[in-house]
Amino acid sequence: MKKVLGMFVSLVFNQIMNLLKNSQVRLETLNHALITNPNGVEYRISHWAVDVQNIHEILVVCHEAEGLGMDEFTFTWESIKDWSIQLQTEGYRIC
Repeated sequence: MKKVLGMFVSLVFNQIMNLLKNSQVRLETLNHALITNPNGVEYRISHWAVDVQNIHEILVVCHEAEGLGMDEFTFTWESIKDWSIQLQTEGYRIC
C-alpha cells in the first residue's frame, strides 16, 4: 500500500513541485479530485474501496465530472495510472 501511495504522490505532484520520495498523502485528501483519462473524459473521485477478495487492489470510485453525477464508476488504481489528476481545494475540506 505504501509503495502504491508513493507512486500516486509522484504522479500528482510531479509537474507541480519536487517532493521527497518518502512523502505521503492521505487518500481522503484526493477525494473530489478531477481525473481525466487519455480521451479527455473527466471524473471526480468520490471515495476509495478495497475488495476483500482482492485486498491488494485499490479501487477508485468516481462520478462523471459533468452532468447529474448519479452514475458511479469504479476503476482499479492500476487502470488509471496514466490519467491526469487535478486536486480540488476550494469548496472541499482537505484533511
